[in-house]
Amino acid sequence: MAARRTWFAWHSWTGLTAGLLLFVICWSGTVAVFSREIDSLLDPALSAPVHDAPVAWEAVHREIRRAYPGWEIGQINGPPEPGLAAETWATDPDEVTHRLFSDPATGGLLAARSYFNVQRFFRSFHMSLFIGDLPVAGIPLGYLIVGLVSFPLLISVATSLVFYRRFWRGFFKLQLRKGARVFWSDAHKLTGLWGLWFALLIGLTGVWYLAEWKTPEGPAPPKIAAAPKSPPLPVGMLVAAAQSAYPELRIKVVALHDYDKGLLEVQGQDGAWLVRDRAAKAWVDSRTGRPAGIQRPSDLTAYQRWIDTADPLHFGNFGGLWSKSVWFLFGLALSGLCLTGAYLQAKRQQRRGAADHRRIVALSYLATTALLLLSAWHGWRELQTYGSAGRLPAVLPAQTAFIAAWTASTLAALGLWMKAVR
Repeated sequence: MAARRTWFAWHSWTGLTAGLLLFVICWSGTVAVFSREIDSLLDPALSAPVHDAPVAWEAVHREIRRAYPGWEIGQINGPPEPGLAAETWATDPDEVTHRLFSDPATGGLLAARSYFNVQRFFRSFHMSLFIGDLPVAGIPLGYLIVGLVSFPLLISVATSLVFYRRFWRGFFKLQLRKGARVFWSDAHKLTGLWGLWFALLIGLTGVWYLAEWKTPEGPAPPKIAAAPKSPPLPVGMLVAAAQSAYPELRIKVVALHDYDKGLLEVQGQDGAWLVRDRAAKAWVDSRTGRPAGIQRPSDLTAYQRWIDTADPLHFGNFGGLWSKSVWFLFGLALSGLCLTGAYLQAKRQQRRGAADHRRIVALSYLATTALLLLSAWHGWRELQTYGSAGRLPAVLPAQTAFIAAWTASTLAALGLWMKAVR
């Protein structure tokens, strides 16, 4: 009995001290699941006519070079689903990156946008709280904080299984008529039980993202033999050569970072289970069109394959809308667990008349608020890098409104929590 109380105390205090920050990170990751779809809804220019034809990589590349001759094209991304545009990342002479959207079948340019959008906001915030500098032991501070928060999440999962006797009885237990305390306690247990697998998955992959900073990278791209300097061949011809060398590859990305240096890379899927697009690749010598290398997921070591599996598991994008919907719903549940767990422990201490109750609650809230203020400052600095000549990027009003609404909802949730536990 005493040991179970100790585990319960660990569980409760972990929730109170780390719950608010966990909520912010989990809530941002939940919305990030559908951030690409949100941008598509908010910006009609991202839509394109539905065609049965394959992506015209050559036409897309040619039209962008014609419209922006001084820009460096980094990569062309095929449409994520029918009815959406192909997206090219290109850098202007001021070294500012933009998103250029094209009709995937004809290559016609549809719109030019800032690289900053809803998807970029949530990706930067969820990964690093915008704090991509201030390294600690070689890891940027923001990435370190987000990674370390995975440990309280895993502690909460492990301790709950130890102290919660006969936990399987709680899968359908929700008492509605015994007051707020019993209701929120049952709701916390009910949600935690159903979402146990999800919390464990998010916690483990979160720890991996932290460890990844100190682990070896995946296979390096091939080195091509030196050759007399000559202009690269057309992109369409090179993509066709890569497809011929790797027939089962469904090309989703054409990477042009080394195109002018002699190497073109294509990425996609070949039917391998649960890997991101970067797991399957083909390289072509951009000066001769000869294949330079192939990377099949089936040829990777277990460690190398895991590198390309962590993302689909963490973000739930491996099955399209249906898997994203599952991840979104369980992400909402996990976000709620963080708040209710911190709330229950705060009220428990309040009932017991703990002398340091208010101090601990205030410290938890102030620490989270201070970190959000630091995040806001670094976010403002990052935002300025997406604009040219010191100007802010031209973000659509609808996208700005969505980001502002999410920010307001997050602050409101933290404020309501603080009001409820005072």
